Amino acid sequence: MTGWIFIFILLLIAFLLLCPVTVSAEFKNELSIRIKYLFIRHKIFPQPEKPKKEENEKKKEKIEKTEKKSKIKGIIEQKGLSGFLNIIKEFSLIATHTAKNLLSHILIKRIYIKIVVADEDAAQAAISYGQTCSIVYTAFGWILSNAKYNRYYINIIPDFDSKESRIYFELKVKIKLIFIILIFLSALFKSLKVLKTSEINLSKN
Repeated sequence: MTGWIFIFILLLIAFLLLCPVTVSAEFKNELSIRIKYLFIRHKIFPQPEKPKKEENEKKKEKIEKTEKKSKIKGIIEQKGLSGFLNIIKEFSLIATHTAKNLLSHILIKRIYIKIVVADEDAAQAAISYGQTCSIVYTAFGWILSNAKYNRYYINIIPDFDSKESRIYFELKVKIKLIFIILIFLSALFKSLKVLKTSEINLSKN
């Protein structure tokens, strides 16, 4: 009986790990981000307004910010500016590699982007249109080249009659929970390795 219970638990864990996490985002008048896993739904953004913080909570937050600044200052003192910048570079490489890994396991179910570029000055509208096309198409070109996708629609148009630009954005992606866990554990171990090889003593300050 114990063996069957153990097998059932393993199968349940495998099932949970292989179930996809769905992230949906939308922007019209404001940004909305929702996450869904099995029967669980959660709105990540916007969050309901929190009550105003008490005075001691504000003081605690200020102390924490000061401690973070002093830790960064301590790292610069330990490793020098070039050493500190090298550590930042290492973390940037980890972040880029993590992003690529995530994208390679993500299925983009839907991307819909419509941007109307406008300005009071027609010449400025034309410049803004060119800059917007360059940024958006480059960014999403990189994303689509590294991820699997079903369909996408990206349309950027200039409007020389309006004075205000308009943006509508819709995104829906899926990724299995196991890939999220494995990729972030890998990033965590690499980050700890960078800290260890750099011999950073964060407790000094």
